[in-house]
Amino acid sequence: MSIPSRSSASIYSNNFYFLYGNQSFLQYLSDNRQCYNQGTFPQLQSETLSNRFSSDKPERCSLKPFDCAFGDLYSFEDRDQMYRQSNILKYFDRKPLKCGFAIPSIFDTVRYKYGRNQTCQTVVFTVVTNCYDPLPEVEGPILPSFCFIALLDTQTLKAYRKFYSEEKRSTSYDVKWDLIDLGDNASLFLASAKSTETLKLVGPRMFPVAKWIIWLDGKVYIQNIGDILLQAQSPMIIPSHPDARRTSASEVKPTIKRLKSREKSSSQQLNISIAEILIQQAEYRHDGFYARSDTLGLKMVDIAILVYKNNHPCIIRYLCGWHNEINYFSYRGQLSVYYPGVRLNLTHYLHPLPEKFYYTKDHEAVC
Repeated sequence: MSIPSRSSASIYSNNFYFLYGNQSFLQYLSDNRQCYNQGTFPQLQSETLSNRFSSDKPERCSLKPFDCAFGDLYSFEDRDQMYRQSNILKYFDRKPLKCGFAIPSIFDTVRYKYGRNQTCQTVVFTVVTNCYDPLPEVEGPILPSFCFIALLDTQTLKAYRKFYSEEKRSTSYDVKWDLIDLGDNASLFLASAKSTETLKLVGPRMFPVAKWIIWLDGKVYIQNIGDILLQAQSPMIIPSHPDARRTSASEVKPTIKRLKSREKSSSQQLNISIAEILIQQAEYRHDGFYARSDTLGLKMVDIAILVYKNNHPCIIRYLCGWHNEINYFSYRGQLSVYYPGVRLNLTHYLHPLPEKFYYTKDHEAVC
């Protein structure tokens, strides 16, 4: 009935109990029991089954077989499964969460290496393919329990070895990155950038015994990680977007504009990416998601950094839902970052990262 005082000696001591933010502690515990059992749900327009609208196309998996198989998402029903409330009297009829890694892949290399690693209590990781960015910059005290892991394709790995030796550049003082080679083809999804967008959300599947997981984009500078975790009041921390006017609905047009500038070399891929965004937009509009987001006052976040408590029931459900959105609809994560939070009534768990801890730079190719 009482919460133990928070120890200043360790950022890991019973930290689950101090992450309830602005809620009451009892509501926090109730939410997490519900997340563990079957999730928490608000009432959106789409929750009325007779009003369901499927934008599914039966032939979608023929274009991207790995995408469908990795997430085990072959139909609209598969994607919508986690949002359906199950009969509490039929416990053994409940279906497990779909959350990636449904088939073997090169990504299992990470799971084999870190699946039982109990030394890495805080995992800081990044994914870079096609030489898109250098490694993130990390400053501040580095504890022995911090592990830094970079998942790279072979091309990027070779470029890093040259980039950091010839340019005399440092990846930051006292930071030792474990560079994991995912092979020549680490972009198994239809869109090459989808590997990055997917893996950033399935950290709990790759590092199951870590206590905290931090995703960093290659353009990120972050400092004093220990202080971030010590001051955390929520199990999910994401920076605010620098443009405070941006919302989930308004993000669609600039996302399509960026895609048109980046995917000029493949008109077919560009057409598929834009079609997925428009289908997603139609579904979200029909669901009432944009209207609900505006009512809640949800402004866009910057998903270049994600800090989350591992194995936290509500965060596991939120991340799996987000993963399913980017693997069913568009891989552009900013379009769906709030969707599972709104559907599961978990948006109050998403707290902003104070600006004093980070900044982002422009992308910088290393080869």
